[in-house]
Amino acid sequence: MLIIILLNLQVAVYTRYASTQVKNTATFQQFKIHTSETTVSRSGHKINLEQSLILEIRKENIDQVDIQIYDEANKHFRIPSSPPFNYNDVKDPQLFDHYDYDIKVSQNPIVIQIQRDNATIFTLTDLIFSETYIEFTHFPQNKQMWGLGERNQVGFRFREGIYTLFARDEPNIIENGKRPGKHVYSSHPVLLSMEESGKFNVMFYKTASPMDVHYEDDKMKFITIGGIINIKLFLGDSYPRTAIKKYHQYLGGWMLPPFWGFGFHQCRWGYKNSSVLIEVVQQYQKNHIPIDIIWTDLDYMDDRQIFSVDKHNFPKKDFQYLKGLGVRYIPLLDVAVGVKYGTQDEGYKKGTEYDIFLYSPYTGYRFQGYVWPGDSYFPDFFHPNISQYWNEMHQHLYEQVEFDGLWVDMNEPANFCEGECNWRNHHRDHPKREDKLNNEIIFPYIPGEIPLANKTLPPHLLHHGQYLHKDVHNLYGIMDSYYTYQAQKALGKVQPFQITRSTFPGTGKYAQHWTGDNGASWDFLYLSLGQVFQFQIFGIPMVGADVCGFMGDTNDKLCCRWIQLAFFYPFFRNHNNDLSKPQEFYKLGFHVVQSAQKNIHLRYSLLKWFYSIFIREQNHGSIINPLFFIFPEDYLTYRDFVMDTQLLIGEELMGAPILNEGVTRIAYFPDSNWYDLITGLELKGKQDHTLYCSYNEIVPIFIRSGYLVIQNTKEMIKNLKSLDNHYRIIAAPINQEAKGVFADLDDFEDEEKALVAEIINIKLSVEEQNIKITISQSHSELIIDEILIYGLECTYKQCSSGYYKYNSVFKGPFNMGQDKTELVLN
Repeated sequence: MLIIILLNLQVAVYTRYASTQVKNTATFQQFKIHTSETTVSRSGHKINLEQSLILEIRKENIDQVDIQIYDEANKHFRIPSSPPFNYNDVKDPQLFDHYDYDIKVSQNPIVIQIQRDNATIFTLTDLIFSETYIEFTHFPQNKQMWGLGERNQVGFRFREGIYTLFARDEPNIIENGKRPGKHVYSSHPVLLSMEESGKFNVMFYKTASPMDVHYEDDKMKFITIGGIINIKLFLGDSYPRTAIKKYHQYLGGWMLPPFWGFGFHQCRWGYKNSSVLIEVVQQYQKNHIPIDIIWTDLDYMDDRQIFSVDKHNFPKKDFQYLKGLGVRYIPLLDVAVGVKYGTQDEGYKKGTEYDIFLYSPYTGYRFQGYVWPGDSYFPDFFHPNISQYWNEMHQHLYEQVEFDGLWVDMNEPANFCEGECNWRNHHRDHPKREDKLNNEIIFPYIPGEIPLANKTLPPHLLHHGQYLHKDVHNLYGIMDSYYTYQAQKALGKVQPFQITRSTFPGTGKYAQHWTGDNGASWDFLYLSLGQVFQFQIFGIPMVGADVCGFMGDTNDKLCCRWIQLAFFYPFFRNHNNDLSKPQEFYKLGFHVVQSAQKNIHLRYSLLKWFYSIFIREQNHGSIINPLFFIFPEDYLTYRDFVMDTQLLIGEELMGAPILNEGVTRIAYFPDSNWYDLITGLELKGKQDHTLYCSYNEIVPIFIRSGYLVIQNTKEMIKNLKSLDNHYRIIAAPINQEAKGVFADLDDFEDEEKALVAEIINIKLSVEEQNIKITISQSHSELIIDEILIYGLECTYKQCSSGYYKYNSVFKGPFNMGQDKTELVLN
């Protein structure tokens, strides 16, 4: 009797799928997977198993493999293939002579292994598959992993714990790997891993389902609550960026943002009228802090109704005045449409005409939410009329205020109720939709252990196409971004600029990202660099955190250090909420003003070069790199303090900001010679150095030997329009050479030309009798006012000594570009 009970317990807790191969070609394998068991137990819940499954494995390329497991009836949700999900899947792979991997399938029980270099780099085992619960286990080779976000985690490395991927509006929260889930705005089931061989790969679990990842005891268990299993592996070499680029190419790459988007942005919730905006801009200019973009939160709207403008407090003439001050304007735009004013509100009126709002699964009438406008409806981004509606509403907003870009928020989607709200006045002025009624789903497992309807829509709500909200919740943000991108295109925007909160793989083709509602704390300062690194993997390289913190009162030391770090953020915005004290830099004291003046001025002087690095990467790959991305064979770059607090812009400039209280830090300098970008002081590589930086100084930044950068020489910079074509070359030769790049653009704000810009390759050669600088063909003119060569003693007629003995300075001006591609200095 005891034996029977134990056997029954085993059947109730574990399952055993076996497989039978039905097709086998050089590029494609298909198996039928089956089990005789009907149920399995998890967390005390009985799960009804799918007994018949299909496994397909495609060798998509020599370094790319696709694994799919789905129900035999093929009824489970799949991510659509239409935009914005038109990824570069390979349906009919071509045959190659060799592949960089081997595939091993053990058939009873089913175990899938991908192997290379005589080691298993990916495993799929312990399979459970049902309509509302899917689980498998993977065994990582080691603990060198990064990704699986979005998470506000202190530190970049992926650590043991339980993590949830489910887009959620949760402010000021830090991930600790414990229950309940600390998940935030985006879902990116993407993992960068280092193999024992030293090579890297990227795994993409192509699913939109809410997900938990249990990582403990050297195994990683993935649990979703629907859809299918679709694993894509991108195999790189010993450089992490190679695998990352392959993943980005699969997604379709990322968009090149407009040049002006790299300027300094100022925002605050609480700018009550446009006179305040003008005052803020003028104060920045008075304090000699460059500024290019002013933002408004909800304040500009008419009673917080989206697509509306409070014309009394924000008259058109003031926005024209702001343009005259040389700044651009970005307003907030949420997704929920208020019902308070009925057809008097254009968003409500057009939305009901086009019938694009979501319906309640409980009543069959429009779903009742509550967000900033009050009682609200939510648009259905899968509805066929959504494009026309979204375009018309953006046109309607643009006619009221000519915005330059958009801030897309609350698009998880966020709702202030748990599921549907109980409105005081129910709207029943439209036909009931019987086809939208749906029963609640009993889930055997809840990712994150927080109800799925908490602060959002119920999981059984039906979108157009009969998509369950639980299957498309994580797609809501990217759908919003996609249609917002198209709407801006329809307005004539060449490089539409939008900063979005909720993202998904592929969002980078249409939008940029900020990391949401952080806190004014040292922890949030520290972890923000890891967030920037995460989104380099995820394919949204233009990213940044709210500088000085969104929630809570900042302080001068924290803000000084945040300004120094934000020097390296691609997206640099100061923003905080209406309950915190104002934190415009000029309001925080002399040290903060000095930090902003020095660091933002230096940033602006390098922005054309920085933008050139984006152009060089050709819409694929990382821009802001942890040191091991560039020096992967140097084990000292994998120390947490190095990985979390140091970075490289491209391969050329290294930053070592101080991310805690104090004025010194230890920084590691990899194998190269390094020179302080400002002074030319040399620091030897392959060792740690102690750096000093006061709160009001320029962030520690160093140029790597073998490279050169191009810097504007303008002394007074008001905004990006201040930048002309006068430059300084800063070079640090190694083996008598330094190389660099620069975009071939006369006007970096010419968006049409920026999209097709070529790269000028620049080479500086140190010869016995002279210094020679050569450039590839250039249509633009470069006026070189000064050339600084670090690590070179001045022995030439035209040079003078720099701050240190081994610095050489050549004073111009020297003309290059157009027909002149060579400069010789004697």
